[in-house]
Amino acid sequence: MMLPPRQSMRLKLLATATTVALITPAFTGFGTVGDGEAKRSNTGWMSHVPFSMGAWRARVGGLEETLRGFVTGEPPNTEAAHPLRSTLFDRDDAALTPLARYVPAEGWPRAKPTSRADATQLLGPDFENFYPALAAFRAGDFNSGEEAASALQTNLADTAARWVGLKLHSHEAGFKRLTAFLEAHPDWPAADWLRRRAEEALVSEHQPDRVVKGWFAQTKPQTAYGKYALAKALSRDGEFESAAALTRDAWREDDLPQSFETQFLRELGELLTPADHKYRADRLLYAGKNGPGLRAADLAGKDVGLLARARAAANNGGSGDRLFAAVPASLQNDPGLLFSRIRAFNNAKKYAEAGALFRKAPTDPAKVIDGDAWWAERRQTTRKLLDTGDADTAYLVASQHCAESTSNKVEAEFLAGWIALRFLDDPSRASRHFASLDQVAETPLQRSRALYWRGRAAEALHSPEDDEKSKEFYRQAATHSTTFYGQLASAKLGAEDGPIRPAPAAAEDHERHETVRVAELLLATGDKDVAAPLALDAAKYMEDTKQIAALGEAIASQRDAKLSLIFGKAASYRGIPLDDVAFPSYGVPNFDALPNSAPRSVVYAIARQESAFDPKAVSSAGAMGLMQMIASTARHTAYQHGVAFDLPRMINEPAFNAKLGAAHLGILMGEYKGAYLLTFAAYNAGGGRVKQWMDAYGDPRKPNVDPIDWVERIPITETRNYVQRVMENFIVYRAKFGDTTPAPQVQFARYGM
Repeated sequence: MMLPPRQSMRLKLLATATTVALITPAFTGFGTVGDGEAKRSNTGWMSHVPFSMGAWRARVGGLEETLRGFVTGEPPNTEAAHPLRSTLFDRDDAALTPLARYVPAEGWPRAKPTSRADATQLLGPDFENFYPALAAFRAGDFNSGEEAASALQTNLADTAARWVGLKLHSHEAGFKRLTAFLEAHPDWPAADWLRRRAEEALVSEHQPDRVVKGWFAQTKPQTAYGKYALAKALSRDGEFESAAALTRDAWREDDLPQSFETQFLRELGELLTPADHKYRADRLLYAGKNGPGLRAADLAGKDVGLLARARAAANNGGSGDRLFAAVPASLQNDPGLLFSRIRAFNNAKKYAEAGALFRKAPTDPAKVIDGDAWWAERRQTTRKLLDTGDADTAYLVASQHCAESTSNKVEAEFLAGWIALRFLDDPSRASRHFASLDQVAETPLQRSRALYWRGRAAEALHSPEDDEKSKEFYRQAATHSTTFYGQLASAKLGAEDGPIRPAPAAAEDHERHETVRVAELLLATGDKDVAAPLALDAAKYMEDTKQIAALGEAIASQRDAKLSLIFGKAASYRGIPLDDVAFPSYGVPNFDALPNSAPRSVVYAIARQESAFDPKAVSSAGAMGLMQMIASTARHTAYQHGVAFDLPRMINEPAFNAKLGAAHLGILMGEYKGAYLLTFAAYNAGGGRVKQWMDAYGDPRKPNVDPIDWVERIPITETRNYVQRVMENFIVYRAKFGDTTPAPQVQFARYGM
C-alpha cells in the first residue's frame, strides 16, 4: 500500500509518533500499565488494511500519540564488530550488515526471467543472438562466449554477456580479459573488484615482468598479490629500495593466506627486517588472529615470540599472568603487552583495573598500530565503569581514544560526549565531542545522531542563543527522517512532515548509463545473481544521482523486497533518498493473524531488520526465515495458540513464519504492556536480559527514566543498534500503512530536557 499524496501527509504524527512508540502501550488491546488482559484480536489485518483519505486524517491523531513513546537498541555480542575496510560502505556499521550478509560476491540466486518484453526492447536486434553468448559466458566457456558475442550488434548486449562471465568466473577469465574489460569500461562501478582480480591473476598466471610493470605504470597495487608481483619485478631490475618498500608494506598491512604467506617469504623474505615481523605480529594479534601472528612473531626473534604467546593467551580469554611474567624485561612496557593486560582484565571482569591501565595507554598511532582494537577494549571498559558509577574514569577512558575507522570514531566521540552531558552534567565539554562527531560523520545515521546530540547539549546550556542553536541542530537532524535520531529531532520540533521523502528525478531511458542498462537487462533476463551485486556497486560508487534513481525504479519493478531494501539502503547511506525502495511494502506475505498479534507495521519493521525479507535466511544460531525465530520459540508460540507446528514450514512457508513471528511479538507486547522499546529489545536479546537491564537502568516506561538514555545504556552493542533500527523502521512503516492502532498520550518533551 502506498502513502497518500505528500500534501495530505502533514503528519504531525511523525514528530510525535516517533516518540511514543518506545515507552508506551502499543494499542488499546493491551490496556494501560497494570492491565494485563488482552482485549482485542487482530485476526486478518495482514489480508485487509482499510485505507481512505478520510480514514487517514482520522488516524493522524493516533499516530501522533504513538510517535511520542519512541526509544531504541542492537543483537547479542557484547562488543560486536565487523572488521571491514574503513570506507563508506565497508565498515563496522550495523545498519549495513545486510550488505555483507545477503549479498556475497556471487551469492544471489539466479531467477526466472522477469520480463521477456523488457529484454526484447533492451536487446533489439540482438535478442536471438544474446542468449547463446550469455549461456556460454555463464558456464565459464569464454572461447565459445566470445565467438557467440562476435555476432552481437550492440555494446549493451556484448557488455552484459561478458560481465556475466567475468563476475561468475573471474579466475578462469584471466588477466587479459579482466584488464581489457577495465580499459573498455574505466568508469565501471565494480572497477576496484576487477583490479583486485587482475592483480591475483598476475601472480597465478606468472605474468612476465614487462606486463606487471606495464600494468602498474597506470595504477598502484591494491592487494598483497599486486605488491608481491611488482616487488619481484622491481627487484629483478635492481630497484631494490622500491621493491623493499612494497614488500614491507604488504607484509605489515595485508592478510595473506598461509600458502601465499609461505611463497611470499620464500621469494621476498630477505627484504624484511625483524621490525617488520614484529609489526605484522602486533597487527594480527590485535585482530585476534593468533596463528599468523605467532608465525610472524617467531620470525622476529625469541623475545617477541614470548611476548606474542602472552598476548595470544589473552586473546583466548585467559588471564595470561604466567605468560605475562615470562616476557623479557625489555618488552614489559610494550604497548601490545599493555593492551593484552587490559584485555585480560576485561575478560576477568576487573574493569577498575583495566581503567587504571588505560591511564598508561599510548595515543601515538605509530605505537598504537590498531586504534580500532584499542577502541573495542576502551568501549567495554567505559560501559562497565559507567555501570559501576565511575563516570569520571569512564569518560577519561572513552575520551582518550585513538579510533581509526569512521564508525569507531563516531562511536567514541558520541560515548565521550554522552557521558559528559548525561553523567557529568558538563554540556560545554559534551558539545565539543558532539561537534567532533559531526565532523567525522559520513552517513545519515551518523549525521542525525551528531546533530541531535549537538541540539541536546546546546539546549542544556540554557541560554536564548543556545536555544536557537539547538533548534537549528534539530532541524538539520530532522532532514534525515528515516533515521532514529532524525525522527527524535522531528519530535523535538513538533514537525509535521512524514518520514517518506520524494525520490530524486530518474534519468530518462535515452540518458541511462551503460551500467544501469546492463543491470536492467540482466534483471529482465533473470540473471539476478550478477545484476544484484552490479546494482549495489552502482548505488555505492556512481556519482550521478539520476542514474541511481533510474536503477532504483528498475529494482522496484522486480518486487524483490530483499534486493529493494539493500539497494535502497546503500543509496540512502550516500544521502540519496530512495525511501520507497529502501522500505518496500511487500516482502511479508498475507496471512490470517492469530489473536492479539502485532500490527503490520511492527511485523515489517522486524522482518526488515531480522532477515532483510529473506524467507530462506538461517542464522548461525538457528534463527529461521523472515522473522528469524528459533525453533523452540516458534514451537512454543504455536502451542500457545493451538497451531500445529511443523519445523520445515518455518523456511518453506514465509506466511507461516510471519504468522508465528507476529503472534510472538504480540505476546511480548502484552507482557510489556505494549511498550515497543522493551518488546523489540526482548525479541532480539531475550526477556531475561531485558529484566536485567530494567533492574540496572530503571523502567523506561516510567517518567523518571529517560528512554533514550536507557537504550544507549544497553550493554550489547548489537541490541543497542537493533532497537534503534527497528524503531525507525516502525515509524516509517506506520506511516506507509496508515497504522490504526492508537497509543496513549505521553508527552515526549520531557526526554532530553
